[in-house]
Amino acid sequence: MNHENTAQDESGLDAAQTATIQIACMALVARYCHCADLRLHKEFSELFAPEGEWIRPGMHMKSRDDILRFMDARSPKAMTRHVCGSIHIEVVDADHARGFSYTTVYREPDYKGPDISPRVVPEMVVDYRDDYVRIDGRWHFGKRHTTVVFSDKA
Repeated sequence: MNHENTAQDESGLDAAQTATIQIACMALVARYCHCADLRLHKEFSELFAPEGEWIRPGMHMKSRDDILRFMDARSPKAMTRHVCGSIHIEVVDADHARGFSYTTVYREPDYKGPDISPRVVPEMVVDYRDDYVRIDGRWHFGKRHTTVVFSDKA
């Protein structure tokens, strides 16, 4: 018998259950970037729990409605690309996890499309510290804390 897949860790879950949660949370982080870049603001806000929090420098949004208002206020002329990586997910239990990741953000404030943007340096690099929660079988951000580490405006 293979005990490697059935052994439980501190979360009470076996390795396969833990890996499934980690993959789901990593996919959530990637979807966050895609929704932001594709301007899918409603879908973006729904990545958060109904009372999910998003803490950014100088801002603290406390619901999907707050997050949707913020996203809808973004300039329609801007084009962004969020390149995420170095994602680490720590599973707490079957319905909770914590994570840490880095994202490099490129922004063209006045994109004329469809040509390639001349922007060759990122606008910023951010750290995300996340609390994830599973609601009705789907993973969401319970809290997302954004810290700007590098900025072209510093």
